Amino acid sequence: MSSASPVLVIRGPVELKVILVEISSLHHHEELLPGLLEDLKEEIARDGYLKHPVIVDEETLVVIDGSHRVEALRELGCKLIPACMVRYQDPDISVGCWYRTLKGPLGLDEASKALEEGLGVEVRSSPGLRPEEVGEPPVAMALTDGRSYSSVVWDFSGIWEAWGLVKRAEGVLRELGFEVGFETEEDAFGKLSSGEADLVLMTPRVCKSDVLQVALSGRRFPHKTTRHKVPARPLFLNIPLEILRDHRPREDLEGEVRRLLASRRVRRLPPGEVIEGRRYEEEVYVLEP
Repeated sequence: MSSASPVLVIRGPVELKVILVEISSLHHHEELLPGLLEDLKEEIARDGYLKHPVIVDEETLVVIDGSHRVEALRELGCKLIPACMVRYQDPDISVGCWYRTLKGPLGLDEASKALEEGLGVEVRSSPGLRPEEVGEPPVAMALTDGRSYSSVVWDFSGIWEAWGLVKRAEGVLRELGFEVGFETEEDAFGKLSSGEADLVLMTPRVCKSDVLQVALSGRRFPHKTTRHKVPARPLFLNIPLEILRDHRPREDLEGEVRRLLASRRVRRLPPGEVIEGRRYEEEVYVLEP
């Protein structure tokens, strides 16, 4: 890591630095979805290059965004991956959680009773609940229809255990016939108001120390636990797989990537852009031919 030098530096309101990182040195904080991983691996193999760098904490080498890309490249025989390095403790980087939107056959009372029986927990009804109460013992999560709330009460010792219960709850709800979606807190309640969702599962909030502790201990949160917002990120580096598989000295590979990127133009886009179906809440810097 110490011998790596940037292959790309973008200077602006936020300085972005990309280096080539040894895949074997990285730590994940979320579980992978086999189907998503396989689809991504096929797409990357078909393209012959990796479009976007992953986001990595420069101090701990914990992957903040892009775990499926890391593992796809590993399975494709790559030893290196381009990573945009960030200082995770920077206050401009925030972490939130993903709420679950539910569309299905049961109302709040019936779904709450099913969770109580399926999980072996207590569910308490209340007319109101603040999001910050979820994840604070004994409230592991909560179900709401926008009018009333059902708090899932359980004896858990930390956020990782609470999220394990969320994963089990998802399984129960899917078996009941619910379609499960993943949304920000604001978007989840927006879909509830518009009728696009029948219920919302309010999930525990995580903090940066939770992310690092879980990742460095070798454990993982369920998929779609964390939602990171960084000040800015680069897109479309399009680094060929043949470089990332190459066993030449790192200095040679870094030089080749620098030459590859030197002729590219950088276009700055504001927050809120939708690119290839994903909405970016931060500024993005798109590398163009």
